[in-house]
Amino acid sequence: MWLLSPLSCLSVVAIAAVLAALLAQLAIRGGPVDIPRERGAHKAPTPTSGGLAVIAASGLAIAFGVLQLSVHVPQTGLWLFGFAALAGLSGAIDDVLDLPAKARLLFQIILCAGFSSLYPVHQLILAPGLTLAVPLPLGVLAATAWLVLGLNAINFMDGSNGLAIGTQSVCLLIYAGFVLAFGSQPASMLGGVLLVFLATGGAFAGLLPFNLPLNRVFQGDAGSLFGGALVTGGALVLSRHEIASIWLGGFLLTPLLVDVLLTLLWRAQRHRNLFEAHKDHLYQQWLIHRDPDHGRLALKVWGLCALSCAIGTGARLIGIATGVELRFAALCLVVAALCFGWFRIRKALTE
Repeated sequence: MWLLSPLSCLSVVAIAAVLAALLAQLAIRGGPVDIPRERGAHKAPTPTSGGLAVIAASGLAIAFGVLQLSVHVPQTGLWLFGFAALAGLSGAIDDVLDLPAKARLLFQIILCAGFSSLYPVHQLILAPGLTLAVPLPLGVLAATAWLVLGLNAINFMDGSNGLAIGTQSVCLLIYAGFVLAFGSQPASMLGGVLLVFLATGGAFAGLLPFNLPLNRVFQGDAGSLFGGALVTGGALVLSRHEIASIWLGGFLLTPLLVDVLLTLLWRAQRHRNLFEAHKDHLYQQWLIHRDPDHGRLALKVWGLCALSCAIGTGARLIGIATGVELRFAALCLVVAALCFGWFRIRKALTE
C-alpha cells in the first residue's frame, strides 16, 4: 500500500516547487545582496538567501499535506524539519552579518549534537556477517561528525550556480523514493518523513531555475545549510527506520565530500588557513582553467551523485537477492575511484 498515492506525491512536489518559485521573487527584489569577491565565481552583485524561500515553501507544502492529504507527521518528521530549519535560519543570519567562521562552526556542532542525540549511529554494516554495534556515546559522536561534515561540504560546494541546489533536490527526492520503495513500517510512522522529503526536494527544484540558468538569486547559506541538514539528517532518519543503511548518505555525497576533504588536505600540506575562503576546490579550478560554464559543471556533479547512489542501490539489491552485504565495499570502491579522478584532473588542470 502506498504511503501517499503517486498523485499526492506529485502534488506535494509541484506545490512546493511553485511556492518556492513565487517566494524567490521576494528574495530577488528585497533580499541581501552578495557582492562579488575575489574568491567567488560571479562578477555581478546577486541577491542571496533564496534558501529562505525554500524553507517557507517547504513548510507551506508540508502544511498542505497535513491538512489536505491527512498525512500525520510524527516526531521524526518534525525533528528533521525543525533541525534543518534552524540550520537554515542560522545561515540566513550569516548571509546578512557574515559571522566569524569559528562561531558558525561552534553553533553547528551544538545543533548537530542535539539532533544526533535523537538519531545516533547505532550500527555499522561492514561486510557479510560483520556488523558493528556502536555504543551510544560513540554513536552520537559519529552522527555529529557526519552532520557537521556534510553540512559544510554542501556549503563549501555552493560556489557554482546550480551545483549544490540541484544536488540537494536530487538527494531529497531519492530519499523519498527509498521511503516509497523500502519503507515497511505503518504509514503513520513514515508518511510525515516522506512528506518532508517530497516538499523540500520540490522546493529546491522550484528555486533552481532562478539560480541556473537565470542567475537571478543564490540560495545562500540559508539554503545550503537547510539542504545540508536535510540530506545528512535524512540519512540518519532512514537508517533509524531501517529503510537504508547510513552508507546511503555517503554514496550520495561522496562526490562533494571527496573534493572538500582532499582540498582541505591539499591546503593543510601548504600551511594555508583552513578557515579562510578560497578558490582551491577542484570544481572552482575546473571553472577557472577548463570550462567556465556552470550548467555543464552542475550536470557532471549531479550525474556523479546519481551514479554513486545507483551503485549503492545496486549493492543493496544484490544483498537482498543473495544475502551478501556489499554496500560498504562498494562505497570504498566509489571513494577510491573519485579520489583517483580528483588527483588526475587536478594535475591536468595545473599543468
